[in-house]
Amino acid sequence: MISALARSFSVITIAIVLTACSSAGDDAVKEAGSRENSFPGAKNPGSDFSETSTGDTSNANGLARNEVRITVEVPEHMAPEGPLSRRNLHLVQPDSVRVYKTDQNLRALSSVDVTTRTDDDGFNIIGFPNGQPLGPDVLIEVSYQGQTIRAFATDNDRDIKVNPFSEYLVIEGLGGYTELQFEQAMACVNSTDSTNLCINKYIWSTLADQVQDFEIDIPDNTGFDSAVALLGQRADFARYVSEMAKIILITPADTSTISGDSVNMNTVFHGLELGITGTGTSGPGRWGIRRSAEERVEVNGVGYVYPGLSMSSLGAFGITATFLASDIPYQRATLTQFSAANSVYLGPDNWDINSHATTAVPGSIKNDTQLLAGLSVLQTITNKNSAKIVGWTRNPYRLDALVVGGKDDPQALVSGYFSAGRSLELKADNGGYQRGDQLEEYFVSIFDLSFTKSDDFQISTLSSNYNVISFSTQLGDPVTPFRTESMLGTWSGSGGSFTQTASAEEINRSANGTVTSASPNRDGPANVSNQTSQLSDGDKNTGRLSLDSSAIGQVGASQPDGSLLAFNLDNPVNGDGVLVAMKAGTKTPVVGNYRLQGTIVGLNDNTQVLQHVDGGQLSIESIGSSGSAKLSLVGFEVTQTVSTQELNRPHRLISTTDPKTSLPLTFNPAASPQLTITKTGGTSPYLQGFVSEDGSLLMLQIRETLPSGDEYLGLLIGVLEAP
Repeated sequence: MISALARSFSVITIAIVLTACSSAGDDAVKEAGSRENSFPGAKNPGSDFSETSTGDTSNANGLARNEVRITVEVPEHMAPEGPLSRRNLHLVQPDSVRVYKTDQNLRALSSVDVTTRTDDDGFNIIGFPNGQPLGPDVLIEVSYQGQTIRAFATDNDRDIKVNPFSEYLVIEGLGGYTELQFEQAMACVNSTDSTNLCINKYIWSTLADQVQDFEIDIPDNTGFDSAVALLGQRADFARYVSEMAKIILITPADTSTISGDSVNMNTVFHGLELGITGTGTSGPGRWGIRRSAEERVEVNGVGYVYPGLSMSSLGAFGITATFLASDIPYQRATLTQFSAANSVYLGPDNWDINSHATTAVPGSIKNDTQLLAGLSVLQTITNKNSAKIVGWTRNPYRLDALVVGGKDDPQALVSGYFSAGRSLELKADNGGYQRGDQLEEYFVSIFDLSFTKSDDFQISTLSSNYNVISFSTQLGDPVTPFRTESMLGTWSGSGGSFTQTASAEEINRSANGTVTSASPNRDGPANVSNQTSQLSDGDKNTGRLSLDSSAIGQVGASQPDGSLLAFNLDNPVNGDGVLVAMKAGTKTPVVGNYRLQGTIVGLNDNTQVLQHVDGGQLSIESIGSSGSAKLSLVGFEVTQTVSTQELNRPHRLISTTDPKTSLPLTFNPAASPQLTITKTGGTSPYLQGFVSEDGSLLMLQIRETLPSGDEYLGLLIGVLEAP
């Protein structure tokens, strides 16, 4: 048998550079600017694709210890004859290269002791006798056709890409620091006190490498400065850089790791996609659903990969950090809309089971309960035995998860995040794969809830009363090809046999393109049973659960004490989605700030919208007969115009609610829902939902109809911030 994470760990590379940090240096590297220009040879990041990489991490061969390879990439406009790399960038040989120390003002302060050579393929190789730097204080600067381009000397894979992505990171990452923040960052990088060591000292080496994993094309006829500016307009990329640069500023006193060696978890994963087929900015729009699933594999026998995540407390050079890795097989369904009244549905049988798997990277636990990390998702290949082999690329994402139970007793991880990617047609080539045409581009808003495994979970552990909330989407119905709903209600019963009392809010697009809404009743039975796992040491009940066993895809999990449950929905009534059940209690929300994550769908007759809330905030000011709260929705928005098929890639989400305006709030712990927030002067609930027993977690349905007729519906997770 194969354990849930065996496949993931077989391809894991730990994202730490095990090198010494160098702060010394006297000499600058200066290349002759007058030499004849040529283009590098065989090592091209765009020429291969594997199940771990799109080509970015395969160019460190032939490097001696503490050496790095410099790969310079520029927009097509600057070098139309240069070999095509990834993201429509072209490889060039720089006119000059130099290395120097810098600060947050990006000044060249002093030289760095380095060696330099050129390899057989024409790439510049730089050696650091005192060790490759770990911090953002050493820059590599190249010049090409009078254009200066910079990158950090720190980088996990030692193949340093110098291009618009690295230049953006230098300008907006390091250049976004104040003088005090720069000093804090360098104090973390240079920390040696074993009793108070900064566990975030490797953030910059990880970030410098991860920005090169973003698949964002630079259009033809784009100048270099315009290319850098274009990256700043991609809200997901820009926020990733800014938020990751903040992690290193968390003081050692505020960071910690999980207690114990490791924690293994069962995962419930749901993603909603909006994207485009083909290439460019216009084309048939595509909705997609991703639902975690079991995967049957045959390696030295028959086994199963179950969706899961592992957290491990590992040490390197005296630093102990929390490392995360996951392997989540998922099924997919899509709806491609060629026009409002013309759609094509492809169910799970039309797609191979794919995998959302992450490499093991260090995470930081802030204030005992907030887990922060930047994760790179492994690239995958499906349809290997078919005429069209498909490669899947995934952009990195930032994890901001609630550690239920805290670092000393982690019971669950609750999070939502956003990731973009592409599918490419691959061509088999000498045992590898070469990139072909792009098939689609997608943007995914994800709910990811993981629960610590139990040794022998008993259904009797479940509570007799739960508050329940859901978010789900149904694709392909002949009458309403696209329909999304959110349900609120309760479960009451015993022994896993519950009576569900619930109602839902629904918005949909009919076959003729018209958008309508409804409020269906969702009363009925809800039966929960163990979903036994077949493991290498026998069959076990680890906390994986089944909801209404007649619906095969409705598998979920519980935290060991049974107070928080989640399930993947997959049935003809609700569609595909996620359902969360929280043990009913009388705890009130805390007067304070809850940070928000979640997914919102927007529809009108000519537009479809996917919003992902990341960094939003619900500030509860008072609770009682005249309670109030303020709301700010921050995140990303992807929109498509149905009539023109034009796609607007991730841009900043702008809330329709004034974050300075207090909204009426009512709370009744015995009611369903417990918490209701309306807009000032409004008559229908804007936010409504439930609070966990300890008040640290809110699950909220968001529903809004704008005066223009636009309909919005979604699910938000609220996590209490430390005071």
